[in-house]
Amino acid sequence: MKNKIILFVLLSLFFLYGCDSIYRYIFMPPERVEFMFIPDKENTLFFCDSTYRFSKDSLTLIMDKKDFKIEVKYMTDYQLNTFEFPEDSKGGFYSKNPYTYGDWVDPEKGFTPQRFTVFKVTVYNYSSSKINIDPEEALLETDRGDKLNAYGREKKDARYQSIEEYFLKRKGSSGIDDDVFESRMGIVRRTMLTYGKPIYAGDYREGFIVFDPVDESVERIKLTLRKFVLGYNENNEPDKFANYSFYFRKTKLDKNWIAGVRVFDTTGVVKIDTLKKLKQLNIVQLQYTSSESRYQALETWNPLPEAIPELVRFINSKGQVNCIFNRSTIDALDVNKTDIVMIIGGYGKPDVSSVMFDKLASVIQNGGLLYFDNTFVTVDWPYYQSMIDIVNQISNRLKGKKELKRISIDHPIFKKPNTFYQLPKGFDDVNPKVGKNDILDGLFVDGKLVAIISNKGYVSLWPEKSESAEALNFGLNIVEYVANNKK
Repeated sequence: MKNKIILFVLLSLFFLYGCDSIYRYIFMPPERVEFMFIPDKENTLFFCDSTYRFSKDSLTLIMDKKDFKIEVKYMTDYQLNTFEFPEDSKGGFYSKNPYTYGDWVDPEKGFTPQRFTVFKVTVYNYSSSKINIDPEEALLETDRGDKLNAYGREKKDARYQSIEEYFLKRKGSSGIDDDVFESRMGIVRRTMLTYGKPIYAGDYREGFIVFDPVDESVERIKLTLRKFVLGYNENNEPDKFANYSFYFRKTKLDKNWIAGVRVFDTTGVVKIDTLKKLKQLNIVQLQYTSSESRYQALETWNPLPEAIPELVRFINSKGQVNCIFNRSTIDALDVNKTDIVMIIGGYGKPDVSSVMFDKLASVIQNGGLLYFDNTFVTVDWPYYQSMIDIVNQISNRLKGKKELKRISIDHPIFKKPNTFYQLPKGFDDVNPKVGKNDILDGLFVDGKLVAIISNKGYVSLWPEKSESAEALNFGLNIVEYVANNKK
Protein backbone atom coordinates (compact mmCIF):
# COMPACT_ATOMS: atom_id res chain seq x y z
CA MET A 1 0.00 0.00 0.00
CA LYS A 2 2.87 2.30 0.92
CA ASN A 3 4.53 1.67 -2.47
CA LYS A 4 1.31 2.60 -4.30
CA ILE A 5 1.13 5.90 -2.43
CA ILE A 6 4.75 6.70 -3.30
CA LEU A 7 4.08 5.83 -6.97
CA PHE A 8 1.03 8.07 -7.03
CA VAL A 9 3.01 10.98 -5.55
CA LEU A 10 5.82 10.51 -8.07
CA LEU A 11 3.39 10.42 -10.99
CA SER A 12 1.65 13.51 -9.68
CA LEU A 13 4.95 15.39 -9.42
CA PHE A 14 5.85 14.26 -12.94
CA PHE A 15 2.64 15.62 -14.42
CA LEU A 16 2.75 18.83 -12.45
CA TYR A 17 6.40 19.68 -13.20
CA GLY A 18 7.69 17.45 -15.98
CA CYS A 19 4.59 17.99 -18.10
CA ASP A 20 3.92 21.54 -17.03
CA SER A 21 3.34 22.75 -20.60
CA ILE A 22 0.75 20.04 -21.23
CA TYR A 23 -0.96 20.81 -17.95
CA ARG A 24 -1.16 24.52 -18.76
CA TYR A 25 -2.47 23.88 -22.26
CA ILE A 26 -5.24 21.57 -21.02
CA PHE A 27 -6.41 23.60 -18.06
CA MET A 28 -5.33 27.10 -19.10
CA PRO A 29 -5.33 27.14 -22.91
CA PRO A 30 -3.45 30.06 -24.51
CA GLU A 31 -5.50 33.10 -25.50
CA ARG A 32 -6.34 33.07 -29.20
CA VAL A 33 -4.67 35.86 -31.17
CA GLU A 34 -7.04 37.55 -33.61
CA PHE A 35 -5.93 39.28 -36.79
CA MET A 36 -7.20 41.87 -39.24
CA PHE A 37 -6.17 43.13 -42.69
CA ILE A 38 -5.15 46.73 -43.30
CA PRO A 39 -4.03 48.51 -46.51
CA ASP A 40 -0.62 47.25 -47.59
CA LYS A 41 1.35 50.46 -48.10
CA GLU A 42 4.47 48.68 -49.29
CA ASN A 43 2.78 46.86 -52.17
CA THR A 44 0.53 49.80 -53.01
CA LEU A 45 3.37 52.32 -53.24
CA PHE A 46 5.54 49.87 -55.19
CA PHE A 47 3.51 50.58 -58.35
CA CYS A 48 3.99 54.36 -58.04
CA ASP A 49 0.35 55.04 -58.86
CA SER A 50 -0.55 58.46 -57.43
CA THR A 51 -4.28 57.75 -57.70
CA TYR A 52 -4.05 55.56 -54.59
CA ARG A 53 -3.98 56.96 -51.07
CA PHE A 54 -4.85 55.90 -47.53
CA SER A 55 -7.53 57.11 -45.14
CA LYS A 56 -6.57 59.06 -42.02
CA ASP A 57 -7.06 56.01 -39.82
CA SER A 58 -5.08 53.81 -42.29
CA LEU A 59 -7.94 51.31 -42.48
CA THR A 60 -9.32 52.24 -45.90
CA LEU A 61 -7.54 52.13 -49.26
CA ILE A 62 -8.73 54.86 -51.65
CA MET A 63 -8.32 55.07 -55.41
CA ASP A 64 -9.17 58.59 -56.56
CA LYS A 65 -9.52 59.13 -60.31
CA LYS A 66 -10.87 62.69 -59.76
CA ASP A 67 -14.04 62.09 -61.78
CA PHE A 68 -14.81 59.01 -59.67
CA LYS A 69 -13.44 57.37 -56.55
CA ILE A 70 -13.38 53.86 -55.03
CA GLU A 71 -12.91 53.17 -51.33
CA VAL A 72 -12.17 49.65 -50.03
CA LYS A 73 -12.09 48.60 -46.37
CA TYR A 74 -11.59 45.16 -44.84
CA MET A 75 -14.34 44.44 -42.30
CA THR A 76 -13.32 42.53 -39.19
CA ASP A 77 -15.79 40.26 -37.43
CA TYR A 78 -15.39 42.53 -34.43
CA GLN A 79 -16.56 45.55 -36.41
CA LEU A 80 -19.41 43.66 -38.06
CA ASN A 81 -20.62 42.37 -34.69
CA THR A 82 -20.04 45.44 -32.53
CA PHE A 83 -20.80 48.38 -34.80
CA GLU A 84 -22.58 47.26 -37.98
CA PHE A 85 -25.05 44.70 -36.57
CA PRO A 86 -24.80 44.73 -32.75
CA GLU A 87 -28.31 43.44 -32.01
CA ASP A 88 -28.28 40.87 -34.81
CA SER A 89 -24.99 39.40 -33.57
CA LYS A 90 -26.55 38.08 -30.38
CA GLY A 91 -28.33 34.76 -29.92
CA GLY A 92 -25.51 32.23 -30.27
CA PHE A 93 -26.13 29.68 -32.99
CA TYR A 94 -29.23 31.60 -34.07
CA SER A 95 -27.61 35.03 -34.34
CA LYS A 96 -28.99 36.90 -37.35
CA ASN A 97 -25.80 38.60 -38.55
CA PRO A 98 -25.26 36.92 -41.96
CA TYR A 99 -21.58 37.83 -42.25
CA THR A 100 -20.29 36.35 -38.97
CA TYR A 101 -21.16 33.68 -36.43
CA GLY A 102 -22.09 36.43 -33.98
CA ASP A 103 -21.46 35.49 -30.35
CA TRP A 104 -21.61 31.74 -31.04
CA VAL A 105 -18.56 29.75 -29.95
CA ASP A 106 -17.67 26.52 -31.74
CA PRO A 107 -17.66 23.91 -28.93
CA GLU A 108 -15.05 21.79 -30.74
CA LYS A 109 -12.63 24.65 -31.45
CA GLY A 110 -13.25 26.68 -28.33
CA PHE A 111 -13.50 29.96 -30.25
CA THR A 112 -15.67 31.71 -32.82
CA PRO A 113 -14.45 30.92 -36.35
CA GLN A 114 -14.65 33.32 -39.27
CA ARG A 115 -17.65 32.77 -41.54
CA PHE A 116 -16.65 35.01 -44.47
CA THR A 117 -14.04 37.51 -45.65
CA VAL A 118 -15.89 40.81 -46.05
CA PHE A 119 -14.93 44.12 -47.67
CA LYS A 120 -16.93 47.34 -47.68
CA VAL A 121 -16.67 48.97 -51.11
CA THR A 122 -17.94 52.46 -51.89
CA VAL A 123 -17.97 53.98 -55.39
CA TYR A 124 -18.49 57.74 -55.79
CA ASN A 125 -19.23 59.14 -59.24
CA TYR A 126 -18.43 62.85 -59.34
CA SER A 127 -18.47 63.76 -63.02
CA SER A 128 -18.36 60.63 -65.21
CA SER A 129 -21.44 60.19 -67.36
CA LYS A 130 -22.12 56.77 -65.83
CA ILE A 131 -20.02 53.98 -64.37
CA ASN A 132 -20.79 50.64 -62.71
CA ILE A 133 -19.36 47.83 -60.64
CA ASP A 134 -20.15 44.12 -60.81
CA PRO A 135 -19.15 42.73 -57.39
CA GLU A 136 -19.28 39.13 -58.61
CA GLU A 137 -16.38 39.93 -60.93
CA ALA A 138 -14.23 40.67 -57.87
CA LEU A 139 -11.35 38.27 -57.25
CA LEU A 140 -9.53 37.76 -53.95
CA GLU A 141 -5.98 36.36 -54.19
CA THR A 142 -3.68 35.35 -51.32
CA ASP A 143 0.09 35.07 -50.96
CA ARG A 144 -0.20 31.29 -50.81
CA GLY A 145 -1.88 31.06 -54.22
CA ASP A 146 -5.59 30.94 -53.35
CA LYS A 147 -8.05 32.52 -55.77
CA LEU A 148 -11.49 33.17 -54.33
CA ASN A 149 -14.57 34.27 -56.28
CA ALA A 150 -17.11 36.60 -54.69
CA TYR A 151 -20.51 35.48 -53.50
CA GLY A 152 -23.69 36.55 -55.26
CA ARG A 153 -26.84 37.40 -53.37
CA GLU A 154 -29.67 35.18 -54.65
CA LYS A 155 -29.16 31.62 -55.81
CA LYS A 156 -30.92 32.02 -59.16
CA ASP A 157 -28.70 34.93 -60.28
CA ALA A 158 -25.32 33.94 -58.80
CA ARG A 159 -22.37 33.45 -61.13
CA TYR A 160 -20.38 31.20 -58.76
CA GLN A 161 -22.00 30.76 -55.36
CA SER A 162 -24.61 32.70 -53.40
CA ILE A 163 -25.29 33.71 -49.83
CA GLU A 164 -28.82 32.39 -50.19
CA GLU A 165 -27.60 28.91 -51.15
CA TYR A 166 -25.01 28.99 -48.37
CA PHE A 167 -27.67 29.48 -45.70
CA LEU A 168 -30.23 27.19 -47.34
CA LYS A 169 -27.76 24.31 -46.97
CA ARG A 170 -27.41 25.09 -43.26
CA LYS A 171 -31.06 25.82 -42.47
CA GLY A 172 -33.10 23.51 -40.28
CA SER A 173 -36.82 22.86 -40.63
CA SER A 174 -38.07 24.55 -37.47
CA GLY A 175 -39.90 27.85 -37.27
CA ILE A 176 -36.94 29.61 -35.66
CA ASP A 177 -34.70 28.41 -38.51
CA ASP A 178 -37.10 30.00 -41.00
CA ASP A 179 -37.16 33.28 -39.06
CA VAL A 180 -33.36 33.44 -38.76
CA PHE A 181 -32.93 32.65 -42.45
CA GLU A 182 -35.32 35.42 -43.50
CA SER A 183 -33.67 37.91 -41.12
CA ARG A 184 -30.22 37.10 -42.46
CA MET A 185 -31.34 37.43 -46.06
CA GLY A 186 -33.09 40.69 -45.24
CA ILE A 187 -29.80 42.14 -44.00
CA VAL A 188 -27.99 40.75 -47.04
CA ARG A 189 -30.43 42.40 -49.45
CA ARG A 190 -29.97 45.75 -47.70
CA THR A 191 -26.21 45.73 -47.33
CA MET A 192 -24.57 43.51 -49.94
CA LEU A 193 -23.24 45.20 -53.07
CA THR A 194 -24.95 44.03 -56.27
CA TYR A 195 -24.70 44.81 -59.95
CA GLY A 196 -27.55 47.16 -60.79
CA LYS A 197 -28.32 50.26 -62.77
CA PRO A 198 -25.45 52.58 -63.76
CA ILE A 199 -24.03 54.96 -61.17
CA TYR A 200 -24.70 58.41 -62.60
CA ALA A 201 -22.79 61.62 -61.92
CA GLY A 202 -23.51 62.87 -58.41
CA ASP A 203 -24.51 59.41 -57.16
CA TYR A 204 -22.70 56.69 -55.25
CA ARG A 205 -23.07 53.00 -54.41
CA GLU A 206 -21.94 51.22 -51.24
CA GLY A 207 -22.10 47.71 -49.89
CA PHE A 208 -20.25 44.56 -48.88
CA ILE A 209 -18.39 42.17 -51.17
CA VAL A 210 -18.15 38.70 -49.62
CA PHE A 211 -15.71 35.81 -50.03
CA ASP A 212 -14.95 32.56 -48.23
CA PRO A 213 -12.62 32.99 -45.23
CA VAL A 214 -8.91 32.93 -46.04
CA ASP A 215 -6.56 30.44 -44.40
CA GLU A 216 -4.95 31.54 -41.13
CA SER A 217 -1.48 31.24 -42.68
CA VAL A 218 -2.21 34.00 -45.22
CA GLU A 219 -0.23 37.21 -44.65
CA ARG A 220 -1.10 39.29 -47.72
CA ILE A 221 -4.16 39.51 -49.96
CA LYS A 222 -5.09 41.33 -53.15
CA LEU A 223 -8.65 42.32 -54.04
CA THR A 224 -9.18 43.01 -57.74
CA LEU A 225 -12.35 44.67 -58.99
CA ARG A 226 -12.39 43.18 -62.48
CA LYS A 227 -14.34 44.60 -65.40
CA PHE A 228 -15.18 47.85 -63.63
CA VAL A 229 -17.48 49.64 -66.07
CA LEU A 230 -16.12 53.00 -67.23
CA GLY A 231 -18.58 53.71 -70.03
CA TYR A 232 -21.65 52.64 -72.01
CA ASN A 233 -22.34 52.65 -75.75
CA GLU A 234 -25.34 54.09 -77.60
CA ASN A 235 -27.32 50.93 -76.81
CA ASN A 236 -26.74 51.49 -73.10
CA GLU A 237 -24.47 48.47 -72.90
CA PRO A 238 -21.09 48.52 -71.09
CA ASP A 239 -18.27 48.92 -73.60
CA LYS A 240 -15.32 50.27 -71.60
CA PHE A 241 -13.75 48.37 -68.69
CA ALA A 242 -10.79 48.44 -66.30
CA ASN A 243 -9.34 46.28 -63.52
CA TYR A 244 -8.40 47.91 -60.19
CA SER A 245 -6.40 46.12 -57.49
CA PHE A 246 -6.24 46.82 -53.76
CA TYR A 247 -3.53 45.32 -51.51
CA PHE A 248 -3.89 44.43 -47.81
CA ARG A 249 -1.61 42.86 -45.21
CA LYS A 250 -2.35 41.03 -41.97
CA THR A 251 -1.75 42.58 -38.56
CA LYS A 252 -2.86 41.86 -35.03
CA LEU A 253 -6.45 42.91 -34.31
CA ASP A 254 -6.61 46.26 -32.52
CA LYS A 255 -10.17 46.86 -31.34
CA ASN A 256 -9.40 50.39 -30.17
CA TRP A 257 -8.02 51.24 -33.60
CA ILE A 258 -11.19 49.99 -35.30
CA ALA A 259 -13.39 51.87 -32.84
CA GLY A 260 -11.57 55.12 -33.63
CA VAL A 261 -10.36 55.68 -30.05
CA ARG A 262 -6.63 55.75 -30.73
CA VAL A 263 -5.48 59.14 -29.50
CA PHE A 264 -2.08 60.75 -28.84
CA ASP A 265 -0.90 62.32 -25.63
CA THR A 266 1.17 65.51 -25.45
CA THR A 267 4.37 63.57 -26.06
CA GLY A 268 3.10 62.10 -29.30
CA VAL A 269 2.85 58.59 -27.84
CA VAL A 270 -0.24 56.55 -28.64
CA LYS A 271 -2.49 55.91 -25.70
CA ILE A 272 -5.71 53.91 -25.76
CA ASP A 273 -9.01 54.99 -24.29
CA THR A 274 -11.14 51.99 -23.38
CA LEU A 275 -14.40 51.33 -25.16
CA LYS A 276 -16.23 51.58 -21.85
CA LYS A 277 -15.67 55.34 -21.91
CA LEU A 278 -17.37 55.75 -25.25
CA LYS A 279 -20.98 56.46 -25.94
CA GLN A 280 -22.20 54.99 -29.20
CA LEU A 281 -24.56 56.89 -31.48
CA ASN A 282 -26.20 55.79 -34.70
CA ILE A 283 -26.34 58.54 -37.33
CA VAL A 284 -28.57 57.98 -40.35
CA GLN A 285 -28.71 60.09 -43.49
CA LEU A 286 -32.25 60.02 -44.85
CA GLN A 287 -32.55 59.18 -48.54
CA TYR A 288 -35.54 60.75 -50.22
CA THR A 289 -37.01 61.28 -53.66
CA SER A 290 -37.85 64.62 -55.23
CA SER A 291 -40.22 65.52 -58.02
CA GLU A 292 -38.94 69.13 -58.07
CA SER A 293 -35.30 69.02 -59.10
CA ARG A 294 -33.53 71.76 -60.98
CA TYR A 295 -30.83 69.28 -61.95
CA GLN A 296 -32.47 65.96 -62.72
CA ALA A 297 -29.13 64.25 -63.49
CA LEU A 298 -27.98 64.67 -59.89
CA GLU A 299 -29.15 62.69 -56.88
CA THR A 300 -31.33 65.23 -55.10
CA TRP A 301 -31.10 63.69 -51.63
CA ASN A 302 -27.31 63.37 -51.50
CA PRO A 303 -25.42 66.11 -53.37
CA LEU A 304 -22.36 65.68 -51.09
CA PRO A 305 -21.87 61.95 -50.47
CA GLU A 306 -18.69 62.43 -48.42
CA ALA A 307 -19.97 65.17 -46.11
CA ILE A 308 -21.45 63.15 -43.25
CA PRO A 309 -18.80 60.37 -43.42
CA GLU A 310 -16.13 63.08 -43.01
CA LEU A 311 -17.94 64.44 -39.93
CA VAL A 312 -18.18 60.92 -38.48
CA ARG A 313 -14.44 60.33 -39.02
CA PHE A 314 -13.70 63.64 -37.30
CA ILE A 315 -15.91 62.83 -34.31
CA ASN A 316 -14.56 59.30 -33.90
CA SER A 317 -10.99 60.62 -33.98
CA LYS A 318 -11.74 62.63 -30.82
CA GLY A 319 -12.36 59.46 -28.80
CA GLN A 320 -15.37 60.69 -26.79
CA VAL A 321 -18.28 59.42 -28.87
CA ASN A 322 -18.27 56.53 -31.32
CA CYS A 323 -20.56 57.17 -34.28
CA ILE A 324 -21.92 54.49 -36.58
CA PHE A 325 -23.11 55.91 -39.90
CA ASN A 326 -25.45 54.55 -42.54
CA ARG A 327 -27.97 55.76 -45.08
CA SER A 328 -31.61 54.69 -45.21
CA THR A 329 -34.88 55.36 -46.92
CA ILE A 330 -37.77 56.30 -44.68
CA ASP A 331 -39.39 52.89 -45.18
CA ALA A 332 -36.26 51.04 -44.02
CA LEU A 333 -35.47 53.42 -41.16
CA ASP A 334 -35.22 51.56 -37.83
CA VAL A 335 -36.37 54.21 -35.36
CA ASN A 336 -35.26 52.08 -32.39
CA LYS A 337 -31.64 52.09 -33.58
CA THR A 338 -31.40 55.72 -34.68
CA ASP A 339 -30.07 58.59 -32.55
CA ILE A 340 -29.63 61.31 -35.18
CA VAL A 341 -31.33 61.66 -38.56
CA MET A 342 -29.62 64.04 -41.00
CA ILE A 343 -31.54 65.34 -43.99
CA ILE A 344 -29.41 67.19 -46.54
CA GLY A 345 -31.20 69.60 -48.82
CA GLY A 346 -29.92 69.84 -52.35
CA TYR A 347 -31.50 70.57 -55.70
CA GLY A 348 -35.09 69.63 -55.07
CA LYS A 349 -37.78 69.64 -52.40
CA PRO A 350 -38.15 66.25 -50.71
CA ASP A 351 -41.29 64.29 -51.47
CA VAL A 352 -43.08 63.86 -48.16
CA SER A 353 -45.58 61.38 -46.74
CA SER A 354 -47.37 60.58 -43.50
CA VAL A 355 -44.95 57.67 -43.05
CA MET A 356 -42.04 60.12 -43.04
CA PHE A 357 -43.70 62.35 -40.44
CA ASP A 358 -44.66 59.39 -38.23
CA LYS A 359 -41.21 57.79 -38.27
CA LEU A 360 -39.28 61.00 -37.69
CA ALA A 361 -41.61 61.80 -34.80
CA SER A 362 -40.84 58.34 -33.36
CA VAL A 363 -37.11 59.07 -33.54
CA ILE A 364 -37.69 62.17 -31.40
CA GLN A 365 -39.94 60.30 -28.97
CA ASN A 366 -37.15 57.74 -28.51
CA GLY A 367 -34.73 60.50 -27.51
CA GLY A 368 -33.21 61.21 -30.93
CA LEU A 369 -32.59 64.45 -32.82
CA LEU A 370 -33.28 65.60 -36.38
CA TYR A 371 -30.77 67.77 -38.23
CA PHE A 372 -31.74 69.56 -41.44
CA ASP A 373 -29.16 71.44 -43.48
CA ASN A 374 -28.95 72.98 -46.94
CA THR A 375 -26.16 72.52 -49.48
CA PHE A 376 -27.82 74.57 -52.21
CA VAL A 377 -27.45 77.83 -50.30
CA THR A 378 -29.22 80.58 -52.20
CA VAL A 379 -31.64 83.21 -51.02
CA ASP A 380 -34.38 82.28 -53.46
CA TRP A 381 -34.29 78.49 -53.10
CA PRO A 382 -37.33 77.36 -51.06
CA TYR A 383 -35.65 74.37 -49.38
CA TYR A 384 -35.61 76.03 -45.98
CA GLN A 385 -39.35 76.65 -45.99
CA SER A 386 -39.99 73.07 -47.02
CA MET A 387 -37.97 71.93 -43.98
CA ILE A 388 -40.03 74.17 -41.74
CA ASP A 389 -43.17 72.61 -43.20
CA ILE A 390 -41.84 69.08 -42.49
CA VAL A 391 -40.91 69.99 -38.92
CA ASN A 392 -44.38 71.43 -38.33
CA GLN A 393 -45.93 68.17 -39.52
CA ILE A 394 -43.66 66.21 -37.18
CA SER A 395 -44.45 68.58 -34.32
CA ASN A 396 -48.17 67.85 -34.70
CA ARG A 397 -47.44 64.21 -33.86
CA LEU A 398 -45.54 64.92 -30.64
CA LYS A 399 -46.84 65.33 -27.13
CA GLY A 400 -45.85 68.12 -24.76
CA LYS A 401 -45.23 71.85 -25.15
CA LYS A 402 -43.83 72.47 -28.64
CA GLU A 403 -42.03 75.58 -29.85
CA LEU A 404 -40.36 76.31 -33.18
CA LYS A 405 -38.01 79.21 -32.57
CA ARG A 406 -34.51 80.62 -33.08
CA ILE A 407 -31.86 78.72 -31.10
CA SER A 408 -30.21 81.02 -28.57
CA ILE A 409 -26.43 81.39 -28.75
CA ASP A 410 -26.20 80.33 -25.08
CA HIS A 411 -27.71 76.92 -25.83
CA PRO A 412 -25.44 73.93 -24.98
CA ILE A 413 -24.92 73.10 -28.68
CA PHE A 414 -22.87 76.30 -28.89
CA LYS A 415 -20.96 75.70 -25.63
CA LYS A 416 -19.79 72.09 -25.30
CA PRO A 417 -17.18 70.91 -26.06
CA ASN A 418 -16.46 73.91 -28.34
CA THR A 419 -17.56 77.41 -27.38
CA PHE A 420 -19.08 79.72 -30.00
CA TYR A 421 -20.04 83.34 -29.29
CA GLN A 422 -21.80 83.71 -32.63
CA LEU A 423 -23.12 81.30 -35.23
CA PRO A 424 -20.32 79.08 -36.55
CA LYS A 425 -19.22 79.93 -40.07
CA GLY A 426 -21.23 78.18 -42.76
CA PHE A 427 -20.92 77.86 -46.51
CA ASP A 428 -22.72 81.18 -46.92
CA ASP A 429 -19.99 82.91 -44.88
CA VAL A 430 -17.05 81.69 -46.98
CA ASN A 431 -18.58 81.78 -50.46
CA PRO A 432 -19.39 85.33 -51.66
CA LYS A 433 -21.46 83.97 -54.56
CA VAL A 434 -24.30 82.83 -52.31
CA GLY A 435 -26.66 84.79 -50.15
CA LYS A 436 -26.05 85.24 -46.42
CA ASN A 437 -28.43 83.11 -44.34
CA ASP A 438 -28.11 83.66 -40.61
CA ILE A 439 -30.83 81.14 -39.90
CA LEU A 440 -30.63 78.41 -37.27
CA ASP A 441 -34.00 77.46 -35.86
CA GLY A 442 -34.97 74.62 -33.60
CA LEU A 443 -37.96 72.60 -32.51
CA PHE A 444 -38.23 72.37 -28.73
CA VAL A 445 -40.45 69.94 -26.85
CA ASP A 446 -40.89 70.73 -23.16
CA GLY A 447 -37.79 72.89 -23.43
CA LYS A 448 -35.58 70.21 -25.02
CA LEU A 449 -34.09 70.78 -28.48
CA VAL A 450 -35.21 67.89 -30.71
CA ALA A 451 -34.69 69.26 -34.24
CA ILE A 452 -32.25 71.74 -35.81
CA ILE A 453 -33.09 73.53 -39.06
CA SER A 454 -30.11 75.19 -40.72
CA ASN A 455 -29.74 77.21 -43.88
CA LYS A 456 -26.03 77.80 -43.28
CA GLY A 457 -24.71 74.90 -45.35
CA TYR A 458 -22.44 73.41 -42.68
CA VAL A 459 -22.51 70.06 -44.49
CA SER A 460 -20.93 71.75 -47.52
CA LEU A 461 -17.88 72.58 -45.41
CA TRP A 462 -17.40 69.23 -43.66
CA PRO A 463 -15.39 67.73 -46.58
CA GLU A 464 -13.45 70.97 -47.17
CA LYS A 465 -9.99 70.89 -45.58
CA SER A 466 -9.33 74.63 -45.58
CA GLU A 467 -12.67 75.89 -44.27
CA SER A 468 -14.02 72.95 -42.25
CA ALA A 469 -12.76 73.67 -38.71
CA GLU A 470 -15.74 75.58 -37.29
CA ALA A 471 -18.29 73.51 -39.16
CA LEU A 472 -16.78 70.20 -37.95
CA ASN A 473 -16.49 71.46 -34.37
CA PHE A 474 -20.12 72.53 -34.46
CA GLY A 475 -21.08 69.09 -35.75
CA LEU A 476 -19.17 67.58 -32.81
CA ASN A 477 -21.15 69.80 -30.44
CA ILE A 478 -24.43 68.55 -31.88
CA VAL A 479 -23.42 64.90 -31.57
CA GLU A 480 -22.15 65.30 -28.00
CA TYR A 481 -25.37 67.11 -27.08
CA VAL A 482 -27.35 64.05 -28.19
CA ALA A 483 -24.88 61.68 -26.49
CA ASN A 484 -25.13 63.55 -23.18
CA ASN A 485 -28.92 63.42 -23.29
CA LYS A 486 -29.11 59.80 -24.38
CA LYS A 487 -30.90 57.59 -21.90
